[in-house]
Parts: sequence; C-alpha cells; structure tokens
Amino acid sequence: MFNAKYKLLKAFWILANIVILASATLSNGKLGEFEEYQKFTNESLLWAPYRSNCYFGMRPRYVRDSPLVLGIMWFNSLSQDGLHSLRHFATPQDKLQKYGWEVYDPRIGGKEVFIDEKNNLNLTIYFVKSKNGENWSVRVQGQPLDPKKPSTASVVLYFNQNGGEIDGKSSVAMIDREGPNDLRFLGYSEELGEYHLTVKDNYGHYFNNPAYETMEVAPGSDCSKTSHLSLQIPDNEVWKARDVFQSLVSDSIRDILEKEKTKQRPADLIPSVLTIRNLYNFNPGNFHYVQKTFDLSRKEGFEFDITYNKLETTQSISTKEQITELITWSLNEINARFDKHFSFTKGPDSIENVEIKRRFALEALSNLLGGIGYFHGKQLVDRETEFDESQFTEIKLLNAKEEGPFELFTSVPSRGFFPRGFYWDEGFHLLQIMEYDFDLAFEILASWFEMIEDDSGWIAREIILGDEARSKVPQEFQVQNPNIANPPTLLLAFSEMLSRAIEQIDDFGSGSYKQEMFNGRTSKFMTNNLEENSDLLAEYAKKIYPKLLKHYSWFKESQAGLIDEYAEILEDEGIWDKIHKNEVYKWVGRTFTHCLPSGMDDYPRAQPPDIAELNVDALAWVGVMTRSMKQIAHVLKLTEDEERYAQIEQNVIENLDRLHWSEKDNCYCDISIDPEDDDVREFVCHEGYISLLPFALKLIPKDSPKLEKVVALMSDPRKIFSEYGLLSLSRQDEYFGKDENYWRGPIWMNINYLCLDAMRYYYPDVILEMAGDDGTAKKLYQSLKTNLSNNVYRVWKEQGYCYENYSPVDGHGTGAEHFTGWTALIVNILGRY
Repeated sequence: MFNAKYKLLKAFWILANIVILASATLSNGKLGEFEEYQKFTNESLLWAPYRSNCYFGMRPRYVRDSPLVLGIMWFNSLSQDGLHSLRHFATPQDKLQKYGWEVYDPRIGGKEVFIDEKNNLNLTIYFVKSKNGENWSVRVQGQPLDPKKPSTASVVLYFNQNGGEIDGKSSVAMIDREGPNDLRFLGYSEELGEYHLTVKDNYGHYFNNPAYETMEVAPGSDCSKTSHLSLQIPDNEVWKARDVFQSLVSDSIRDILEKEKTKQRPADLIPSVLTIRNLYNFNPGNFHYVQKTFDLSRKEGFEFDITYNKLETTQSISTKEQITELITWSLNEINARFDKHFSFTKGPDSIENVEIKRRFALEALSNLLGGIGYFHGKQLVDRETEFDESQFTEIKLLNAKEEGPFELFTSVPSRGFFPRGFYWDEGFHLLQIMEYDFDLAFEILASWFEMIEDDSGWIAREIILGDEARSKVPQEFQVQNPNIANPPTLLLAFSEMLSRAIEQIDDFGSGSYKQEMFNGRTSKFMTNNLEENSDLLAEYAKKIYPKLLKHYSWFKESQAGLIDEYAEILEDEGIWDKIHKNEVYKWVGRTFTHCLPSGMDDYPRAQPPDIAELNVDALAWVGVMTRSMKQIAHVLKLTEDEERYAQIEQNVIENLDRLHWSEKDNCYCDISIDPEDDDVREFVCHEGYISLLPFALKLIPKDSPKLEKVVALMSDPRKIFSEYGLLSLSRQDEYFGKDENYWRGPIWMNINYLCLDAMRYYYPDVILEMAGDDGTAKKLYQSLKTNLSNNVYRVWKEQGYCYENYSPVDGHGTGAEHFTGWTALIVNILGRY
C-alpha cells in the first residue's frame, strides 16, 4: 500500500478517477500493479506549471487547501514607465515576439522561451523535477536582445503557502540569507509536508553604478542586491500579485518623491526607485516577493535557480550541477518520447526541412501540454432564468449563484485568450494528447467526467473555477446554465479510447503489466498502460457508466426537437412512418445570428428562425454519444444495453438520411418549416462544416452512395477546398465572409482533422501513396493533408504562433494567437498521418 505521503493524493485520485480498481474485482497481483501505476501517476503529475494563464505559474495538482502557489514576473526598471510593462499573465496585449514551450512534458519538465523586445529581454525558463517527481527546480536565464540598449531585467518571483488561514499551520518563512542575493525559506503545508525553497544566483551582474556611494534611495530600495518582502495576502487574492506589486511600488515612489522634493534623482537610480520595499512595516506573512534587478548591458546576461525540496526526501536537488544534469536529461527524454510516437520522414523535403518541421511539431505539442492546468474553486450557475425558445433573442443570465468548490484538470485552447476548460475543445485536445501519453489523456478525461452532475447529468460548456480563472473571462460568458449544451467531444475522445481497448476485447482479463513498466522515470516507463491493459480501462468504464448514462440522457432530453410540427408535411412526403420520432434534435439557446451551443457560433442557420428547426449537427453528435455508450456496454458485456444503443445509432443514421439529406443540394442540411408555406419542409443548406459532420463523425454507412457526393463537395475548389485547408463555409454561400466572419469561411483545424480521419476510415488506401487507383478520395486526402501541414507550418515560421483559425483568402493566421488547443492536431497530421 502507499506510504503516508501518498495517502492524501491517493484519496484525490480515487475521488476523481477509478476507485473501483481497488476492489476485490482485481486479483492481488493486479491490485499491486494498479497501485504501482497509480503511484507513478500521482508522483509524476503532482508538480507542474498548472496555472495556465500565467507566463510561468506553479501549483500542485489535487492539493486543494494548502498548495504552494508561485509565479514569475519581469520588467525593465530602467524605464520610468517600466511598471506598465510588467509581465505576468499571458496576454496578446503585451505583444511579445514569442512566448511558449519549445520542449515540455508535465511528467518531466521542459524549456519555455520569451522574446520581449519592449523589455529588451530574451528570457528562458527551465522546469525540471527529481526522478520521483517529488522535488523540482526552476532555472531562470536571461540575455539582452541588444546589449547596447540601456535596460535592466527586473525579475520578480512571488510565492504563497496557502492554507494558513484555514489550518493555522501551513506557512513559509525566510530562514537564511547567504550573502545579499541567495535566500532560503522553510515551508510547511498540511497536505505536502515540510519543505525548503531556495533562490540562488549562478551568475549575473546586478544593476549598479560605482560612481554612487550607494544605490539605495530609501531604506530597502536598493537595486544592487536582491530585495525581499514578506506580508500576508488572502489565499484567494494571490493571483493579484501583479496589481499588489504595482501598488506597493507606486506608493513607495510617491513616498520617496514627497520626502525628497528638492532632490533630483539621476536616471541610474530609477531601478532602485522601482524596487519593492516594506514601506508599511508589514509583519512577515505567507506571501513573499523576491526581486532581482540585472544589468542587461552585458551579453552573458544572468541565471538563477529556484528549488523546492521536501525535508524528508530521497532525491533532493542540492546543486546547480544537478539542475544542469536534470535539464539535459529532461530535454533528451522528451525528445526521445516524442520520436517514439511521431515519425518525420524526408519525402520531398530536405533533411533540414524535416528537422525544422519536427521542431515545429514538438513545439506545438509542447504548448498544448503546457496549457494543462489544475483549477479549483467555485463556478457561477444560473438555474432560475427561463428560456423562451420562441423569441430567439439573447438570454441574459442574471440569476447567477456560486456553486462548488469543484476541481478540474484540463488543457486549455489558448493560454492568452482562453485559459479555462472548454467542453467543446477538450475532446479534440485529447485526440492529440492520447497519441503522446494515453494515460495523461485519461487523467484529463476522468477529471471532466467528474464534473457531470450526479442528479441531472449536466456539465457546463465552459468550466470557470475561482476568481483567478474568472478574471480572464468576459462577464457575459462567466455564468453557465443547465439548458445550454455543447458538442459532446469528450465522448468522441472516450469512444476512440474504447475502440483501442475493443481491439483486445477477446483477451480481457488476461492482460497484465510487465514489470519493467515501473522501473522509475526512464524511457522504459510506458504512458499507455490503460491502452495496453484493458482490464483497467474496463473497470473505469464500469465505474463511470452511470454518470455517462445520466449525461447522455440529459443531452438528448435538453436538446430534443419538435418533430410533430412536421407530421402533415412528412405524411404528404410519404416518410412520416419511417422517421424515428425520438431522434430529432436542435440546439437550445440559439439567437437570430448565433448558435453558440453548437460550437460554430455564427455559422448560417435558418432565417428567420423557427421553433421547429432541426439541426443536423445536433443529431450527428447524438450519434457519436450513442456509439460511445454502445462501446462501453460492449466492454462491460451489457448485451441488452449494447443492442439498445446499436438500434438508437442506426435510427440516428437513418434520420440523418431521411430528414436532413437534400437530394437537390447533394448535402446534409438543417431543416425548418418554410416561412412562406407551412406545408413545406425547408432544407436550410449552407455547404460547409455542418454539411460534412455526418461524414466527419463516421455516421454514413460505408456502402452509401452519399460518400462520393460528400467527397465531391470537399474536393470542389469553387466551394470549400483550398490550398490552406477546407473552408468552414462555401465561397458560393451568400454569408461567406460576412459580418463577424468567425465560422463563415475561416479554416479550422478540428473539423479538417475529423475529415482526414474519416477519409482514412472510409478509404483505407488513401494513406498509401502508391496503392490502388489515383482516385478522387486519395487526391483529396493527400492534398488536404499537405495543404494543412504546409500552411500551419508556414504561418508559424512567419508569424511565430499557431492560430485559432486561418484565412480562406491567403492562409494567414486569424483569431486568437498562440492557439495550441485543437490546432495542435497538426502534430498528428505531420507525424502520424
């Protein structure tokens, strides 16, 4: 069994994941193997930069009450307005030339780079852990972009030991100062135990002018040495560290100016004026600022280490040489793991181009993984506002109440724009993550499934937990409502996981771990244990099945459409008796111009809208959910349930063809009642992503003649095919490029990826360049794969980032920058397809 230091983490895991595995259903051997797996998971994923919204922000996973929270900020203190350029939260307004992870794995560590021209700084942050994941170190390394430009790098470290307000014991205090610049702290967390935190310089010159007898402009304001301030800040206010710092330094500046009105300060002393000090004689508390101001006139720059060691540990990190060795090992290990899962061959490219594309892919994946965060807190929910579906006006959610606290372990679409959990996005993130680390993808999926309400089955489309996460969200999107759904992509991801397990279904119960899986954090350790050991995944499926059944029922009931409105019309068409009346759906909460629940916000829908509208994509997503439930029932040998889901899936497929296929337009369409003749079913056809979803989600029978027509639509350069990827809306559509133009033409990776994946399913030979005839499907697959890869790569080289979407005109990046959410699926396309 676990020793004492893992008991609490085990409890959190059990709550969030697969408690049933510790039951008598597993033999003693398998129980021991599971404990080893669980121990590795808890250790290797305990510490990481899990504050996704920060340029660099640390906190431990599943430590709710007394986490150690840490962040790093920086600015040029030689500039009088330097405080306005203080970097903290990742934001496009800072206009950094680059920021993000070049190499990263949350189990191991990585390297993050910032190019900040305004602050004349090239900053690199390395994060590494001891081999058992218990201890960690952060190396901060900086060089001037232009040594001739007068500037400083004033780096501000802050950290807080949360929990003292609750337990009266958790705390952190400075206990030693080795010279003016090296500091040592002793901390205690009720959940983590005792630890040391050290801050030590390796090299660098603090800003100083030898012409002055001292750089101190007021007691404690001296930029020529490390400044430290300890005070008490409420745990729920720690995320405001930037605001507090700016406020304290601004107060200090006013105090200095008021006391020395007649004295003119030389520019060389501005960095001291912008150094934090204890102006108000605060008593020491659990919150600490450590400020180091380095002279950037020297090319070699500076370097210092922040190291965390538990007092009772077998793998302490004690020296800078150890940190250097860990950095080297970590970067090599991540590269080796990446190459194990993704392959980059020369093909038509030179070896140099292949290596650059590999580096791009590694960076894209690293930034997806670098966006993984742990969130804990309350969310805002409005359960009172009633929806009037006949009005189609924007519904104001004005009756919000806090609920929780909850916790979520998730990746995010974009650290700068969307640092929170998105239900619609997360399934696509998992499709990428599972190719690199299947078990990590499962950890995230299980955390999301824990958010499903036990009674209703609802899960919020955006999960925004706590004040820090909420501070990055526009007010109109902060409140969630149980009537509003989102495409259930988590079931899409789980379906993919189960598909892999089903391949081994005949061997259930016979698979077991190999002992070498647990020989420590080496390249031999497998991160696809759940994929390779179907017993474990099956036991999880058994545990989560009741929740997923609730979620499935909630989605179907909350988004159910009105088929009776079509009774006479379909009777006249002669198909009323062939329609499956319980399998018709619409998105609840759509307005005249937007259908936010669908995920494709401004994609054209029926105009004017009608309560009888039925949405083809809502029906298709029910098909995906049903397929996943069928697979779970198969794994669990629930024969009757499996047969029931199989019938529902077939009903969905038949309704897609009978209700939503337009023979006139040769595509799938929404339907509504004709506004000019209520005896006519109107096909609302806007060729684009909505038309492709039944194909993309593999809901068209393999022998259907409609496949050729969908492929023809995707291949048509007059409509949605382009040299940059498939357009979200046909060029020939009247709404193409109009108004907000979010899903009205721009190219999105998630749907393009699903279409590529579906082509591999329907036309297996498309992946073999020399096999079979050179037909339309193969040409489309190869062209689409090449066009997507080349464009996203080109934009990364030219603009420095992956983007939310891409222009249908010239392919340039549009929408949110640094969008390595589902755009990171390009890694699968480059390295696996």
